[in-house]
Amino acid sequence: MSFLPSALKSFVRGFSKTSNDALFHYTSGRFLYNEAEQLAVRRVEFNVTALKRVAAQAAGASHCTRITKTHEGSYNKIYLLEFDNSTDLIAKIPTKLIPPFYTTASEVATMDYARTVLDLPVPRVLAWNARADSDANPVGIEYILMENVEGDPLDKRWDQITGKMAKEVMDQVVALEQRFTRFKFSQIGSLYYREDVGEALQSRPLYSTETDVTGGNPDKYRIGPLVDWDVWRGSRAALQVDRGPWPDPLSYIRGSIRVEQEWLRRFAPPYKPPFHQWPNGSPQEHVDLLERLYVLLSNMVPPPEICGPVLWHIDLHGGNIVLDSTDPTYINGIIDWQSVSIRPLYMQATFAKFVVYHGEDVILEPGLVHPKLRVPLEESPQAEHARLELELRNARLQKSYEGMMRRFNPWSHAVHAYPFISSVRTPIERAARTWYEGSDHLRECIFQIVQEWDEIAPGVPLPVQVEQAEWDRHKAKYARREKYDTRVKQLQQDLGLDPDGWVSNERFEDVKALNVKLMAGWDEEAEGGPYPFQDGAPSWFVNS
Repeated sequence: MSFLPSALKSFVRGFSKTSNDALFHYTSGRFLYNEAEQLAVRRVEFNVTALKRVAAQAAGASHCTRITKTHEGSYNKIYLLEFDNSTDLIAKIPTKLIPPFYTTASEVATMDYARTVLDLPVPRVLAWNARADSDANPVGIEYILMENVEGDPLDKRWDQITGKMAKEVMDQVVALEQRFTRFKFSQIGSLYYREDVGEALQSRPLYSTETDVTGGNPDKYRIGPLVDWDVWRGSRAALQVDRGPWPDPLSYIRGSIRVEQEWLRRFAPPYKPPFHQWPNGSPQEHVDLLERLYVLLSNMVPPPEICGPVLWHIDLHGGNIVLDSTDPTYINGIIDWQSVSIRPLYMQATFAKFVVYHGEDVILEPGLVHPKLRVPLEESPQAEHARLELELRNARLQKSYEGMMRRFNPWSHAVHAYPFISSVRTPIERAARTWYEGSDHLRECIFQIVQEWDEIAPGVPLPVQVEQAEWDRHKAKYARREKYDTRVKQLQQDLGLDPDGWVSNERFEDVKALNVKLMAGWDEEAEGGPYPFQDGAPSWFVNS
């Protein structure tokens, strides 16, 4: 959908690939392996002149004076456009990794809903088009034009915000998370404008019958197919399968697993040497393991009070929370609503990422237990004191957040208090990664559930059979796999790699040289598998 006049819709398409290549190409880093494929899926091409004209109209200006690429990742490129009336706005353009139409259409509707119904600080969308190949789209690619949120990303200020100021920021985050639980929806899927889903879905109610819809604008929005990347990733987008909406958690689990099973049957790619002999298991082995997993999960759905479908922004890291530049305790905006979906509460209610403590120097125990350093400060070297004090501060902030959530967001707290939350949530997440990770991890996930079955589902007979010989074979095989995974993780740390082999431009040549040296000294038999960082290796974005 677009709100542009017909004169602009008929603007002739065209662009100069040479002059605009820096806008199109991924320039924010390099990839140590599979680089050609990685760069190809992140490249976008569009009519720059048309985008400037569309944006100028949206901004109420005569013309755009400058376009600058400010950020880019795997899924999007972000551009700042400035105009002759001293205004600016943001253009967000998806890469090839994002499925056509659905993700953009849902993101726009979700941002509108979050801003107008939930009253969250979300930038206003000024113009958009989710149909790249439409004659009504002169830009030639999907785009969203939105307000530019002024301020500083939280992750640039968080370590300097202390005491009461940090609590004020967390207060606002807990309050907005509380608003996510205000309305329970009728189905599991993603949010769209009513006119952007089919007639059958338009006739379904937005909210569950138990929800007070006052102020919820139930006529403007509807629930359509899920836009989670897991069910659209790569060649999965070509599958004619059910992606929702689904009426309940069991249907959601069944649907998600069936997407992966169908992809495995039709598209699972064989890995190139030396990974072709890597013990990943055949596609059918993965299909069978996923079926066993579904049988287990269908008998261990959590209590109804944490199963209601809710909307939730599950990626609240410091880069997606924008603070006011003059008052760092005030949140100016929450950004990046791409792929935000409606799922069961127990799949949604995660800790805001910016408060999660990731260090190893502080002991964090469950419940209302104060964090403490593993080695007391007075027993640590003086040179380490500042770093350790920051570690302790971050751990304490996570505990403060937990306490605030317990007090002000009881539904979210109920999810974290559920004793088997990891047993019901992790397998669903792992199911979509089974070909990428290997069958050993999925089998381990199943066996862990089997071992805990009497506690997870007391009185319910174990619905799958696990022979002792199979368990013994797996334990021996998985011990080798764990050794290999540990070695790979250490190697990744030694090289300073981000996932999928990303390296900053400044470090690339040095890391590449070190990688060649480490590869030459790698003993595949002793290490438990092939050297992981070379062309042809499993890659989350290009061959999984």
